[in-house]
Amino acid sequence: MQDTRLSSPALDDAVARLDGWTLAADHGHIARSWTFDSFATAMAFWSQVAALAEQHDHHPECLSLYTHIRLRLWTHDAGGLTHKDVALAKDIDALILGEFSNKLKS
Repeated sequence: MQDTRLSSPALDDAVARLDGWTLAADHGHIARSWTFDSFATAMAFWSQVAALAEQHDHHPECLSLYTHIRLRLWTHDAGGLTHKDVALAKDIDALILGEFSNKLKS
């Protein structure tokens, strides 16, 4: 996977294709948050995100507050967002849609 920082037009296009991810004002990272029905569910989600991160060899920043999980993605070596971040975000979205969609709190 490429470690080249995405240019502004490519970055805007990539983020527009992601569901619910927000682009930081400085274009330095993307972020998304979820609130789950229980602490155990939030930790199960985080555990599966960790497994995905290992598969991608790309690791997000994670904040866990009881049932709330917030992830931030960026490629440290590139100093911003790359295709690695977009690929991991897409896989995390698939995880949410597959296993956790009925466990989210509205």
